[in-house]
Order: sequence, then structure tokens, then C-alpha cells
Amino acid sequence: MKCGYITVYLSLVTGVLLSLILTVVEGVRLHTMRAQTECVMDMAMDSALAEYHREMLSQYDLFFVDISYGSSSPTFANVEEHIRGYMNMNFQPFEVFDIPVGKDLTALNANGVELLQAAVASDDGGAVLKRQAVDYIKNRWGLSYLNQAAVNAEVLERRGYLDSDVEQRRTETERQVKERILQKQQEEDEDWEGRNVELPSDVVNQARGEGILGLASSRPGELSRTSIPVQTLLSHRSSLIQGTGLPEEKTKPSGISGNCLFLKYVMEKCGFYGEEKEHAAFSYQVEYILEGDGNDLNNLRAVANKILLVREAANAAYLFSDSARREQARGTALLISSVLGLPELTEPVTALILFAWAYAESVRDLRILFDGEKVPLVKTAESWNTPYSQLLTFRGHLSEYTKGQSGMSYQDYLGAFLYLQQEETTLKRLMDVMEADIRMTPGNENFRMDGCVDAITAQAAVESGYGRSFQITRTYQYE
Repeated sequence: MKCGYITVYLSLVTGVLLSLILTVVEGVRLHTMRAQTECVMDMAMDSALAEYHREMLSQYDLFFVDISYGSSSPTFANVEEHIRGYMNMNFQPFEVFDIPVGKDLTALNANGVELLQAAVASDDGGAVLKRQAVDYIKNRWGLSYLNQAAVNAEVLERRGYLDSDVEQRRTETERQVKERILQKQQEEDEDWEGRNVELPSDVVNQARGEGILGLASSRPGELSRTSIPVQTLLSHRSSLIQGTGLPEEKTKPSGISGNCLFLKYVMEKCGFYGEEKEHAAFSYQVEYILEGDGNDLNNLRAVANKILLVREAANAAYLFSDSARREQARGTALLISSVLGLPELTEPVTALILFAWAYAESVRDLRILFDGEKVPLVKTAESWNTPYSQLLTFRGHLSEYTKGQSGMSYQDYLGAFLYLQQEETTLKRLMDVMEADIRMTPGNENFRMDGCVDAITAQAAVESGYGRSFQITRTYQYE
């Protein structure tokens, strides 16, 4: 009886103990599944972002994942499949590696992954790209950096050089003088002394038709004439892959500080005349960002003409305010108007000579800038390079100037123009430049900036062979 009593007691206790043990084991298994799911999801997200594009980092110091993964079809489904593959690789490493295992006590498997959010480089007009670029400059140069471009742009605007009517005034004055001379010619006979008089401005105007690059560059034959079909680049594509924009906790850099930091990035990473980037699609990348033409020469010419207009406005303003130089021009104008028998043209001809003189000095200014030197924004008697005696022969003296002057360089003008340009245009054309450069590298022939992401939010559905299922969401981004 005593042995039978002990057996029943142990049987009852054993049932309770087994229930407790099995409950504890199942609880441990459940918590292990949850912990494993979280760890595996984190590793998968880390692995997905570790697949950043090597050329973007090498050439532009930016971290982006190319969601085409070298193919011609960038899609978010590629990222989802990569994350799911990394999860299952870590859930079941014994299927990939030769690892001896007994019983898989969790039997977890990622059935599907869905991207809830993805920040694409081109989202919001390029805000995602700008955020990374500004962060790069902050980390490298600090917050105290202030681009001189903002200062230069403000000076150009305040002085009115960007919206100057110098060319309009010159054209109108020239038209009035020519009409009066023609009228006089019709009134006089064939022996009129003024019939063959040539104005100094006529000689200078011949240079206007020659093209500014042939005058500005000392080696025009060496200028890049590379041409690229821009129709395939981002700013010309009608359909772009759309993401969800910047993450909620991130804001687009703005204001003077943000814009200056971004322009610093553009000038540091892109080549321009005199400082061309090696192995680049465009030789004059900053000039392309400003003008948007597929031909290097056209972009450089457009920028040169833009600088020329600024220099003409500044130089004309100085000449008209310099009484000594104005009197030199007036002396010639008096002689010409006397020969013509039109004393009323003295002042208009004086103005034409001053406009021609300002143009000659402006062309020399461009030569100085293209040679890598600086030109004072506002000239003085000491910094003026074109004597009146060289007005008609200025093309033969373009390389004769005082070196080592202070003022604005060619790079400074580019920075000022970029600062004044609409930001979205700058961002889109910068992405054009990036696309063109990276497409030149092996395996990246179909690279697209709207196929690059730098922040993702993914949701994974996980199931266990033991009847459990989980959902997990993670957000990862480059900082």
C-alpha cells in the first residue's frame, strides 16, 4: 500500500511539472522567435544599406543604394527581395553554409517584405540629395563655412550689373548716330569728306562677331567640344521614380547657410574651365549646371557671355564716371563730328567710344579670368588695363595685363551665378552630371539618380513552422 501511494503521488506531480516545463519551453521559444526576428531584421536592413553604390561614394562622397543593382530596371521590389533574402539567410544559415545543426527550434521564415517608405535622391526636386550633400560639407568643413558666392551675388545684384541695360543703350545710341550719318550722306554729294569716316566703335564691333571664346581663351583650339545626348539624363526624362521624400525627422537644408553649403559641395565635386575633373563626361560640369546644353563649348560660351555682360556694365559705369578718360573719348568724338559736319553727334559718338572701350576692357577681363587670375569688380585708374591708344588694336594686347590683382576669379563668378540660379534647376542638372559620370564606369551604363535611395522603412511578415507569425517594421537611413 505504501509503494502504491507514492506512485500515484508522483504521477500527479509529474503531470503538473510537465505542464509547467512545456509552458516555460514554449514561452522561451516565443520570446526567442521575437528576439531572433528583431535581430535578423536589423541585420537585413544593415546589409541592404551596406550595398551602397561604390561609384557614388568614390566620386561624390554620397551614400545611396542603387535599386536597379546594376540592371536596367530600378524598382523598389528589388530592395524588398534583397531584404527578404538577407533575413532568410540569417534565419536558416545551415541552408547556405555547412553548419551542423540538430533541431531548428524556431523554424522562422520571412514570407514577404514591403517598403513602406523610401527616400529617392530626386524626390522633392532633389531635396534628398541636397540633404546628404550639405551634411557632407558640414562634416568636412563645419558649420562656420560661408560661401563667398552669396556675398558676390549680393554685390552684383545691388550694383545692378546683372540687369544692366548697357547693350541696349549702346545699340540705341549706335542706331541714332548711324541714321543721322546716313541722312547727312544722302544730303551731300559724292565728295563729302565724311563719306568714308569709320567710327572707333565700328572697329570694336567687328570683334563682337568673332565669338567671345576665341578672344577670352589664349588657346581656343584646346577647348573641349564634347557633346552628350542629354535627352537620356534626369532633367530631360518625363517620368521619374517617385519615393516618399525626406524622412519626417529630416528637413531640407535652406536659407543662406544651407544654400552656401550646398554650393560649396557643387564647386568642390564638379569640374569647370581651368579645373576640369578627370574622367568626367562633361569637361565643364559647372558650366553645364548653369546652362544645360549638351555641348561643352556651348556651355562655356554662354557663361563667358554672361560674365562679359557683367564686366561691360561695370566697366562702362567706371568710364562714364572717369572725367579724364571721358575727355579722351570726347576729343576723338569732336574730331569725327567735325569731319562729318554734325557737331550735334559729339556726345553720342563720345558715348559710343566709351561703350567700345568698355567692351575692349571687358574682353581683356575675360582673358584674365580664363588665365586663372582675378579682376576687381569695380575698376580704378590703377587697375584699368586697356589704354586708349590700344582701343583699335586691343585684340593684339589681350595678354598684357597686371597679374596678381585682387577681386573676383572665374570660379567666383560661377559661384555667384549658381547662387542666383533657381535651386531646383541646379539640383536636377547636378544629378545629370552625376548620371553622366557614373554611366562611364563599368557595369553602370543604365545608372539613374531617381533609382537611388538613402532611407527606407520596411515591414516584414515572418512565420514559424510552429504556428507563430510576426510583423516587424524598421526604419534605416544613412546619417
